[in-house]
Amino acid sequence: MPKGEGQPAAPTGCFKCGRPGHWSRDCPSSSATNSNPNPNPVSRPNFPANSFNQPSAATEPVAAAAKKARRSRPKLTPEILLSDDGLGYVLRHFPRAFKYHGPNHEVSDLGNLIGMYAEWHAHLIPYYSFDQFVRKVEQVGASRRVRQFVIGGLALTPNLLQTE
Repeated sequence: MPKGEGQPAAPTGCFKCGRPGHWSRDCPSSSATNSNPNPNPVSRPNFPANSFNQPSAATEPVAAAAKKARRSRPKLTPEILLSDDGLGYVLRHFPRAFKYHGPNHEVSDLGNLIGMYAEWHAHLIPYYSFDQFVRKVEQVGASRRVRQFVIGGLALTPNLLQTE
């Protein structure tokens, strides 16, 4: 017969006296010999009620000084990407700054272009890694608002194409 089916559990008794019918905390033999059920008494400090839930006046300034206010970091949104520092920066700065070296210089041209994008990344949202920045630009650039701007908005906003 498998264990647990049809057989009653083995009778267990008190761990102090070994007799069944009561738990060790309710053992009648231990109450007669020792009124303290804990064999290793430890002196416990007397804390007032709710002392752990309410900070005392002495610890409040320390806690306030230790907890700094979190600075919120702006996320890359369509508004930021379409701002003058976003795609406006790319459209104004990249055509002037990029020097095309021609055939057989593709690797150096690509390195210069990636360097310009890294500079734009450091200017726009420096706390993202460059890989995170590229992924976020791809995500936000795929949004409807940004796509509509790129397709139709460039013709309507010539100030983004002007050089200084």
